[in-house]
Amino acid sequence: MTTCFYQASSLMQSILLVISQFSVISLATGLILLFKRKCKISKISVLFGVFVLDVVLYVIMQLDSRMTDEGQGLHLHVPYIVLLCAILLFLGVEVWLLLGETRNRKTINNTSIKEAFDNLPTGVCFFNESGLPVLCNLSMYRFSFAVCGKDVQFITDLENCFAFDFIPENNVKKEGKVFVLKDGTSWHLEKRNFTYDGGSYTQYVATNVSEIQKTRVELQAETEHLRKVQAELKRLSANVVAVTREEEILNTKMRVHDEMGKCLVEARKLLSDGADKNISESLVASWQKAVSMIKYTNENEDEDMLSQIRKTCASVGLEYVQRGILPNDENSAYILTCAVRECVTNAVRYAEASKLYATFEETDIKATVTVTNNGKKPESEIVEGGGLSTLRRRVERSGGTMTVDSFPAFRLTVAIPKKKEGLL
Repeated sequence: MTTCFYQASSLMQSILLVISQFSVISLATGLILLFKRKCKISKISVLFGVFVLDVVLYVIMQLDSRMTDEGQGLHLHVPYIVLLCAILLFLGVEVWLLLGETRNRKTINNTSIKEAFDNLPTGVCFFNESGLPVLCNLSMYRFSFAVCGKDVQFITDLENCFAFDFIPENNVKKEGKVFVLKDGTSWHLEKRNFTYDGGSYTQYVATNVSEIQKTRVELQAETEHLRKVQAELKRLSANVVAVTREEEILNTKMRVHDEMGKCLVEARKLLSDGADKNISESLVASWQKAVSMIKYTNENEDEDMLSQIRKTCASVGLEYVQRGILPNDENSAYILTCAVRECVTNAVRYAEASKLYATFEETDIKATVTVTNNGKKPESEIVEGGGLSTLRRRVERSGGTMTVDSFPAFRLTVAIPKKKEGLL
């Protein structure tokens, strides 16, 4: 004979009560879940009935167990194994209902489509030919309320947003088809007409473009900055030749000052101490060089620089031999000509040369000049003085290179890279 509940041991009664209590809690949770999911009333009713039966069974078992020790229990003549099976049956009904609901959730139906449509982050609304909304999700309702101050009720509520004189509500900023809400997010409103199943519909889509809008604003600011930098570079590029010319004139005047000073010192010594014919002739030659430099410095700036160099060479008895032609780029041509001019001064002053050779070469990437003379070979490594140092700075500022060779003979090589078209 199977033992009844009131006859079972205290341990067995406790186990059954714990299982029953767990069943009550589980059924209550499942009931709440079905209610939130808006399931069918029939399913909710079944589970509610099972929940009530489980609660009643738990109360009866609780009362019977408490009164057994006094011999006044309900004395249910039901084997405890039957009670256990009833509790497990209740749990089985709950599991069956929940699994069935989960399977239904995995299938596509009208309810699931509407739920997914409502949860879209993008606002979407469809209007029929009469202008009435036939389908509108929560995001579009929120957008309409934020921009228009009301929910979508008619097609004109969204149509008016495209009007030029439309003033949004709630301090919303309008930039064409983009609306910047109070929370800082940007939304792009788009309209599209289409036909379906013989009917005409209008679709409005509100898309969150906050990141795109932020990137666009940053790009606009960067573009404006680059435009200003480009304008400044063009201005500086237009003035670089003139500035370089002024710097060269200043350096030339300094050299003229030094040359004149040396001549004056020698002349004063000649007048005070007397000198022989050879010294007098040397002094006259120095004066001729100095006067030639003065004339060279004060020549018309509009005259071709190579013509100036030829005249200067002729005035000091130096034959100028040129191979190749100057590049078309004004800045490169000026720097290369400055290199030749510097070599004219050094060839007469130090090398005592009678010929000066200038070779111009041009490729797709650079323009080069190589200058040599037939004068005395350097006795030691050439130390760049003021003229060569100034020339090197000018060359390097233009991105070029300058090489001075002392042995076996003096040779100056200057290379200027060509500017790419459209860079400035």
